[in-house]
Amino acid sequence: MCGFVGCFHASGGGLDVPALRRMLAAVRHRGPDDEGLHGLSFHRRESLPLDQISEARELDGGFGFARLSIQDLSAAGHQPMTSADGKVVLVFNGEIYNAGEHRETLRAQGVEFRGHSDTEVILRLYEKHGWQGMLDRLEGMYALAIADVRAGVVRVARDPFGIKPLYYWNRNGTLLIASEMKAFLEHPAFQAEVETEYLAEQLLFRHTAWDRTLLRGVMQLPPGHTLEWRRDGTLARRRFWSLPDAEDGVVDLCQLRARLRGAVESQLVSDVPLGTQLSGGIDSSLVTLDAARASAERLRTFSIVFENDAVSEDAWISQAARRAGVHSHRLLFTASDFAAGFEKAVWHLDGPPGNPNTLALQLLAREAGRHVKVLLTGEGCDELFAGYNRFYYTALQQAWPGVFKAGVQFAGSGRGRWWRLFGRAGESLEHQMVISSAYGASGLVGSLLPGVDPEMAITARLDHLSGIPGAGVRRQVRYEAETYLPDLLLRQDKMTMAHGVECRVPFLDRSLAAAARRLPLDWLARPCLGANARMRGTKRAVKQLAQDEFGRAFAYRRKRGFDVPLAEFFLHSEVRGRVEEEWLPALRDQGFLDYRAVEKEWRSLLEGRGTGAAVETLWVAMGLTAWVKMIKKS
Repeated sequence: MCGFVGCFHASGGGLDVPALRRMLAAVRHRGPDDEGLHGLSFHRRESLPLDQISEARELDGGFGFARLSIQDLSAAGHQPMTSADGKVVLVFNGEIYNAGEHRETLRAQGVEFRGHSDTEVILRLYEKHGWQGMLDRLEGMYALAIADVRAGVVRVARDPFGIKPLYYWNRNGTLLIASEMKAFLEHPAFQAEVETEYLAEQLLFRHTAWDRTLLRGVMQLPPGHTLEWRRDGTLARRRFWSLPDAEDGVVDLCQLRARLRGAVESQLVSDVPLGTQLSGGIDSSLVTLDAARASAERLRTFSIVFENDAVSEDAWISQAARRAGVHSHRLLFTASDFAAGFEKAVWHLDGPPGNPNTLALQLLAREAGRHVKVLLTGEGCDELFAGYNRFYYTALQQAWPGVFKAGVQFAGSGRGRWWRLFGRAGESLEHQMVISSAYGASGLVGSLLPGVDPEMAITARLDHLSGIPGAGVRRQVRYEAETYLPDLLLRQDKMTMAHGVECRVPFLDRSLAAAARRLPLDWLARPCLGANARMRGTKRAVKQLAQDEFGRAFAYRRKRGFDVPLAEFFLHSEVRGRVEEEWLPALRDQGFLDYRAVEKEWRSLLEGRGTGAAVETLWVAMGLTAWVKMIKKS
């Protein structure tokens, strides 16, 4: 929906207004429709728009806001939004899907509204019920901050699953907050440095989890958490929501189908054109079908296809589009798009891209933005309903642990799937659950970061897993929801918001998530054997729903996972030129990664001896190099 920034000083006074403006300009792409700047004075207990303030030295802090107008396109939805007396100031990025219900309830209680934005509903809920009462009533996706100058406090919150991003930096009495980390580069108090302690985690898992980032001192606010800053400089973080503990309930697929349909319909609220991101997978196909049935006008869908039929999902996209009766837009992603979009994607992500399909998503968002301002996606289903192969292997390992322990001898310390499948099975199920969520392997870290022990990254993930109740697949579901899913959602948010498009995620409706936690284990993942066992043994409840709508062949075909023909793209003349003329020289000069190891893999690829390990090495090395180059330039 939008982007915001904030700067607050515990010492009192001295807000750097030009820096706040530069911070806002850094995230302006997130909200091209409107902007606002608001100053705060906690010691004087007042706030005013910055254009009405003559003496910036009187200010303790301020907000900047860039708006993408989705609901209530009028000036009544302008942000930062304030209470009638100016004592409470709100900035909000996201959508609240039950805002209409709360608006009617509040009106019945005598509360007056200036417009019909969900932002104003949040403000009135805060005035009526306080901070916690407000949070308890919100259903949707959000990152928000409220400054209450009467109490001398700034409170910040991020939605339960982390659909909307939020970062903070706190040093020497100064707190900075922003929708994207690049905003901090514009503040003179912030010095950009790479957090080398987390490089091993980045190489292994292609992201840093929970509150960690690759910018030293910068933290993500974890999903379902609040942050409270007081004018004396104290900062407290608290968790207000977590995925419910799992329990064995009764299977009711009709009710599950109704919950998904209701979640999709609730997220169709919009005053601007809306469409879906149709990958051809069963999750986005179900969302598309429900959205099309509930839409008054013919729905538009947007899909990525490839020239290489081995990775393109064009046939399945066509089947889903025909079934839903939608206007299907197909976008061909080529090596030229890869070369042209690589550094843009890195800049918008605020870090190295984890999955190569990030660049394809960027193309999709750019083209979709010509027609719609909102996209619904199928993200979140694989994490909550156990859709990845690694859930199947966990179920197998629980059933036949001896087989996995025997398989350790095949794993070695290589970089491929054998290590991810068997590498740590001899130690514990928990070790193997963590390793199976890695993209790389210990050998990759060893070659690119000589002297760095990958065990530190693995231990950090094990520590996180140890705090999650339950066992086996049920425990793994929450682990994935708290580590991999937030990064996937950040990718969705930043690639779509880069082009003024809002991304919505119906599968992460809280009632639907609660229903997933009540499914019997056998309806999530089970250790079946035989032909197509992995497809029959994962995400079983949702696949049954998909079979009912699209047929068995559609529901149980091999999962491709939006693959990109990476080796083919690296060898394309445009990409090859960028590697040799820009990225490899920059990598050598930076000194973070072993240049000789990367250059060796590049030569092997050019000579036709390249393996999957070579391509993986190049992908992670080029991504990190491009990002470091950008922050050093800033």
